[in-house]
Amino acid sequence: MEVPVRVSSVVVLASLLSGSAALAQTNTLAPTINATGVGRREVAPDKATIVLGVETRSKTPAAAAAANADRSTRIRTALARAGVADKDIATARYSLHFEQGRTPGDTQYVATNMVTVVTRNLDQVGRLIDTGLGAGANNINSLFYDLTDRASAEANALADAVADAKRQAEVMAQAAGGRLGDLVELGTQQPQYRPYAADMAMMRMEASQAAPTPVSPGAVTVSASVSARWRFVPGR
Repeated sequence: MEVPVRVSSVVVLASLLSGSAALAQTNTLAPTINATGVGRREVAPDKATIVLGVETRSKTPAAAAAANADRSTRIRTALARAGVADKDIATARYSLHFEQGRTPGDTQYVATNMVTVVTRNLDQVGRLIDTGLGAGANNINSLFYDLTDRASAEANALADAVADAKRQAEVMAQAAGGRLGDLVELGTQQPQYRPYAADMAMMRMEASQAAPTPVSPGAVTVSASVSARWRFVPGR
């Protein structure tokens, strides 16, 4: 015998009302405004790093290495006499390799040493380069200017990025006929940091033609970006 199924009208009505409420809530979600801001600061450096190259050649690896060690020692001694602390002089890279020449007589071993010099007296950079060259260095590998502590510059760039994002959002909100509401979301990526690198081609040419070597530090660049979202309050 079949049993009649009865559905309560109260249950059906409650279900319909619940669905309508959910749909109404979905349709009335507060609109938002998204903006991406960028901040950039250029800061005067307070530290310079000089990398001097020492290259020696000989018919035997021992002779090439010994000549290189002798020059490197003389460079370290000359830099120390010029006032550079021992902790600020280091070997960045050392290599010894066989170089095949066109004829057996041209074949030789090449020893290369990179001596790194750090100074916080930027007025002495040119003099230190000349000191290294005079003591036996035969190449200026690189020179770049840096910050001892970049935290303050990064914080300022990040604050500028937030202000830039908010400015854009306020312009969009006003153009849309409303105003900016509460901040909903804010995020950033790792700030970008770029030390100032000197033009080494120009540096080598000037070092070969004049003494002391003329050096002018440039600005260190720190940049940051943020993504933000605010509630949009429509005008009345």
